Amino acid sequence: MKCIRLQPWLMFIGLLCFSFASSANIKVTDATVRLLPPTVPNTAAYFKIHNSSDKDVVLVSATTDIAEKAELHAHVMENGMMSMQEQEKIRIPAGETVTFKPGGLHVMIFGLKKPLVENKEVIITLLSEDQQTIQVTAKAVMPGKEKSHKHH
Repeated sequence: MKCIRLQPWLMFIGLLCFSFASSANIKVTDATVRLLPPTVPNTAAYFKIHNSSDKDVVLVSATTDIAEKAELHAHVMENGMMSMQEQEKIRIPAGETVTFKPGGLHVMIFGLKKPLVENKEVIITLLSEDQQTIQVTAKAVMPGKEKSHKHH
């Protein structure tokens, strides 16, 4: 019996194809990052995320190179007060679209490394529970102009 040894690069290509195939079921549209005054160190990202697969996708974290950290957040009513809370998980149900918007779900971006520039594209990476990465390309826009930008 002959033993076949897979080359590391061949395994990498296989994993890359698997990752691409699984993220092909996720479509992100209308992605924006709020453009705030240069002295404000934090901002938020909004988008619509559609899961066309037959399995739920569970987001567990977010990262971006433009800031010290990014977190999945939601506005939550608690004891008659609205507050922002980090979310450990956000479920994107099979066949459905979840909207990240002001006053609801969003990606909170903390500690901007430098001020954003209007219409500059920002890359945010979402990570799912099964280690799938979803790249979001968002455009920096003034508050109130968070719609009509389509990016994948």
